[in-house]
Amino acid sequence: MKWTIEKNIILEALNNVTKALSQRTTIPVLNGIVFDVKEAGIDLLASDSELTIKVTIPKENIKNIEGQGRIIIQSKYFIDMIRKMPSDTIDFEIEDNLKIKISTPSNQFRLNCYNPNDYPNINIEKSDEPITIEATILKEIINQTSYALSTQEVRPLLTGINLKINGDILECIATDSYRLSKKNIKLTNPINKLINIVIPGRSITELEKIVSEEENVEIHIFTNKILFIYKNIYVQSNLLSGSCPETSHFIPNDFAYMINLNLREFYDAVDRAALLAQNKEKNIIKMHIEDKEMVITSTSNELGNAEEKLKIDSNNKEKIEVSFSSKYMMDALKVIKEENILLLLNTDDKPILVKPITDETLIELILPIKTY
Repeated sequence: MKWTIEKNIILEALNNVTKALSQRTTIPVLNGIVFDVKEAGIDLLASDSELTIKVTIPKENIKNIEGQGRIIIQSKYFIDMIRKMPSDTIDFEIEDNLKIKISTPSNQFRLNCYNPNDYPNINIEKSDEPITIEATILKEIINQTSYALSTQEVRPLLTGINLKINGDILECIATDSYRLSKKNIKLTNPINKLINIVIPGRSITELEKIVSEEENVEIHIFTNKILFIYKNIYVQSNLLSGSCPETSHFIPNDFAYMINLNLREFYDAVDRAALLAQNKEKNIIKMHIEDKEMVITSTSNELGNAEEKLKIDSNNKEKIEVSFSSKYMMDALKVIKEENILLLLNTDDKPILVKPITDETLIELILPIKTY
């Protein structure tokens, strides 16, 4: 079994498929990349048993294929090896079943391979009722919510994105219990069943790195897994078991303060004040609002203090002081594309909401921090 392929084609496939590999796997064969050579082309597959990525290279993108079969190439050093090959065309040839020769006219490598029989059976299947979303829209949804995911494995469900579908409304929510981001989109075709699932954060962020061009992504949802199909790339992930807590009651409907702000001015003021914030882990700063002025302050016992003043447009002249994490606020502001935002407040111990002025599909929530 042998094949010849251009370096840029195999390298692109490898860069995508290896996103599924994990350093934490305890099964040696899962450190390998499956090459399934067929008459119609080559399928590359990698998995850590929770996330699986398959990339199909069609026959027309391969210079030559002889024979059919399956081999599992060790991933360690493999991509670097391909990247550093001196020729734009690379030859692959299986020798003695469990060894592969990788060569160009001026150099060659021989790698020991894993036994294909040792690889777990991974079934990638499609559902009868796929959901179709533009890749750029899906990428934006992930980008605008995934920053709020928890990194603490103590509460596994909070490490994933909660995806809900009711009719033609798709809703994504991410929260680490201190902040929350919710994004809605309207689907072209309604779905006949209610969907409420939790997709692992790692799976969804790796998917975000793959999708790019303005093409459609097919989403196939099952009881315990989800499959995304983008061009010739298949990204399949297990779902987190359990139901996310209902978060809608955390988001207030009425506000005592509605403040219109220039996003860039506010972001820069928060960023500068954070330089002298006490407690670098949370980067706590204080926001004082009265009439048409906002004053952002921070204090460090060791370094000193900072003060930033902004002119604002507010519906309430009464003063209010609230403290919050500058990091959480800046993370929320980074994913908003509009020039102006609304800052919505009630009291110093109630959630702070951040919204784009005209985009009703995105809501970001940050819990204040008591400083006394």
